[in-house]
Amino acid sequence: MSRLLRGAAVGALALAALGAADAASAQTYGRIVAFGDSLSDNGNLFAVLGQPASPPYFQGRFSSGPVWIERLGFTVARVGGPVTGSIGYAYGGAETGSPALPPGMRNQLAAYVGAGGRFGASDLVTVWGGANNIFNNLAAAGASPSPTAAITPITNAAAADIGFITNSIAGAGAGTILVANLPKLSLTPQFRNTAAAPLADFAASGFNTALAAQLNTVAAARPGTNIILMDTFKIGDLIANNPGLFGLSNVTQPCFNGVTVCSNPESYFYFDGVHPTGRGHELIAALATDYLYYGDAGAQMAVLGETGYRHRERRLGEATAALSGREAWDTGTRVTVSAHYDTTEMDARGPVGEADSEGYGGRMAVETGLSPNWRVGLAGAFDIADIEAGAVVADVESIGLDVYGGWRSDSGMFVTAAAGIANENYDEISRLTGLAPVRHESETGGSSKGARIQAGAWLAAGGLSISPRVGLDWISTNVEGWFEVGPAAAYQYQERTLEVVSAEAAVRVEGDLGGFGFFAEGGYRDALDDSGDAVRTGIHGNPAQVLSRQVDTPYGGQLMLDAGLGGAITERLSFAVGYRGRFSDAADSHAGGVQLKLAL
Repeated sequence: MSRLLRGAAVGALALAALGAADAASAQTYGRIVAFGDSLSDNGNLFAVLGQPASPPYFQGRFSSGPVWIERLGFTVARVGGPVTGSIGYAYGGAETGSPALPPGMRNQLAAYVGAGGRFGASDLVTVWGGANNIFNNLAAAGASPSPTAAITPITNAAAADIGFITNSIAGAGAGTILVANLPKLSLTPQFRNTAAAPLADFAASGFNTALAAQLNTVAAARPGTNIILMDTFKIGDLIANNPGLFGLSNVTQPCFNGVTVCSNPESYFYFDGVHPTGRGHELIAALATDYLYYGDAGAQMAVLGETGYRHRERRLGEATAALSGREAWDTGTRVTVSAHYDTTEMDARGPVGEADSEGYGGRMAVETGLSPNWRVGLAGAFDIADIEAGAVVADVESIGLDVYGGWRSDSGMFVTAAAGIANENYDEISRLTGLAPVRHESETGGSSKGARIQAGAWLAAGGLSISPRVGLDWISTNVEGWFEVGPAAAYQYQERTLEVVSAEAAVRVEGDLGGFGFFAEGGYRDALDDSGDAVRTGIHGNPAQVLSRQVDTPYGGQLMLDAGLGGAITERLSFAVGYRGRFSDAADSHAGGVQLKLAL
């Protein structure tokens, strides 16, 4: 399983994520309409038959608290309430077909439409059922000569019912339909360690397979509706094997044994033989949140390519800077070794939250003067950054190679140019899922390329040398597509390219101070063209659509500030230390570095 926790800050995020559904739901979905069985029943069967007995059950729910659909940020009416608002039509004990009482799920949909209910683009519709079809036929199937052959038509028919219901809702104009499959039944107190457990799991697995096929077919036929399959089967073992992670102490026994209720229901996952407690429903709602908001949550991965872009931008700038100082050129060769440490803070931008990174890197370059007017160089560099961006943490490693050269007149005018490539590894990508504290880990790769040209002149001004200069950059960073593996929604990220053309104007000043040389440079850079792709996120192995989120590049409109000093250590060896700052409305970065230069 993936890494679950990453420090105390992650723990705080995990607690916050469980309560995040309210705000997110209100911003994204206008209302909820629910169809299903006891897992989604918010009191409908109780209103008709007085079941389940309340207490010990909570206000007509088959649980010790509100059910999961009520924990997604909506006030959900019961049957008979206004069909223009959030409403639940689920009934405890319902099968997927058309029984009269409890009303089957096909009948639920017909009753909703008959009451004037409609579906719109901002609606979230939930569909969860199929368990009662298995429960009501399992004993007979188990007593037959071929239990698996006997139960298979039951599960296939139930999946076909859900497919019909989903297709009907999509055809009526619903924007989003969340369909849940069945959990692992052998983990429930009713089936745990019983002879019926293997057949129950076979039935649930068969239903889930048939349901996935149904939903894929419907999704292909109804592209106007986003049909999301919520996989509850694969989280069963996670919760059963790690109850303490979710604040649970008992995941094997029912809190209510039919006679008495335990003293601490919220530390149990099951309230009775098959139904979750209020805490169990809270975890289901957290899982649903991970599926429902994957478009916005996935947009956070924009920071990966932006970090690769920043690395390439820095290295191209260093290449031309190496040839744009006031020092006259000669025909000799020199080797330069440098190292730096940097930090970057990025503000929230639309769906992308605040992000911070810190890192370090090194560079080695060899330069040769072809003449006093022409000089060329070759440099290799590496950069490493650790990113914390909301629910995402990641490591970015870049290895780059640059070639550069320049021309300089005897009067001090110069033109320099650089071009280079880099390979990026995006390692230990870790996302805090909606089912906190579970994290999904993944990794991917990418590459960057770019070119830069700079022109300027050196002018004498008393004891100082001043150089006005302009520059033009083109950088393209590509992040390969990848997907997560884990018990929550396994996000699948599409390949993304970030391509920017930017221009800058700056003034550099150099002089001598107490036996050391110093420099200071200030300027402004802005993007002339930003053609970066939107961040596109789907869910791996799921009929859910790929959603796009356009993200503004954080590095446009930058104020630039560089400063430092240096001097000779020996006749052939010199040093320099410096600071580099970049400031924009969306991001600030600071870097400090040291450089050693050896003349050969």
